[in-house]
Amino acid sequence: MNESDLRVQRTRRLLRDSFIQLVIERGYEGVTVTDITRQAQVGHKTFYRHYRDKENLVHAIMAGILQEGQTVLRPPGSEFAAEQNTIQAVRFAAQYADLFRAILRSPAAEKLIQPLVDFGLAEGRRFFGASSTPETIVAYHFVTSLISLIRWWLEEGMPYSSEEMAEYINRLVIRPISQLE
Repeated sequence: MNESDLRVQRTRRLLRDSFIQLVIERGYEGVTVTDITRQAQVGHKTFYRHYRDKENLVHAIMAGILQEGQTVLRPPGSEFAAEQNTIQAVRFAAQYADLFRAILRSPAAEKLIQPLVDFGLAEGRRFFGASSTPETIVAYHFVTSLISLIRWWLEEGMPYSSEEMAEYINRLVIRPISQLE
């Protein structure tokens, strides 16, 4: 399939947008491929030409979100990069708040957010892997703490601004991890 074909891009955008809208309205489990195709006004065969199943569509959406998010992150070597990346992550979560909230409420949430976890583990290793604590433990603590705090913030209706929430995350997670020897 030619990824640069405008028809392919349009169809994928319709499927993605329809899926997101339906997940926000009904929750992940409440959405079927039939619902998606009906909302997008495309046939079942068209859906299956682009995606194996609903889960494959979610992973494609998450990959796109991650790719978009990576464009604003700073590399580990720059001063205060980890703390500045926190604010970018929180702002990004706010941008996709309804989708993330719906996905995180799903019983399949852990499986659905696995690409985010994998990315976070890699970032944790890049930023905090130089301590005497095993890097896998540090990276896991970093990503699970970050996801848990953002999940709480989204579920509570974002009671703090993105900047305030990022500062709390930096106080509770980023700075203490940065102090490890």
